Amino acid sequence: MALTIDFRSETWRAIEEIVTKRIDDLRKRNDSQLNADETARLRGRLAELKDLLTLAKPDPALVADEQ
Repeated sequence: MALTIDFRSETWRAIEEIVTKRIDDLRKRNDSQLNADETARLRGRLAELKDLLTLAKPDPALVADEQ
């Protein structure tokens, strides 16, 4: 089942705002003294949040096919 998300909606903009703030908070935390396991866990969380934000960016291969 394919999901359709309106990336211009107020809901998506709210999600972007929340996720961006969370990324900033986690980056600040990553700058503190953490052990290797905590750092790796935090970087994984950051990667997942960044991946979520990329959903709104068109796939370059699909854009090229449309032209």
